Amino acid sequence: MHLRYPNYSGTLATGGGVVFLALLDGTVAAYDDTSLDELWKINVGSGFSAPPMTFEVNGKQYVAIVSGPSRFAETTRQYAGAQGPAHALVLYVFGL
Repeated sequence: MHLRYPNYSGTLATGGGVVFLALLDGTVAAYDDTSLDELWKINVGSGFSAPPMTFEVNGKQYVAIVSGPSRFAETTRQYAGAQGPAHALVLYVFGL
């Protein structure tokens, strides 16, 4: 995958063969770890600079990530075209 700007959040690879990526433009996406085919994505409108993480509750797996880029990433975030609140911290949790 080619990005026009740095990815400050990092990636998360699960044992189930899915790679999660969150970007400064507000996109969270999941990819197949073998083919790199996009499986799912959503744009929440506020960029990411924190890494995604995963956890399990009662046998169900979740992916969580905090939005709101660091001040260091703010210039790049504007270049990426993000339009949501720049410094609002929001925890997003997605069930798998």
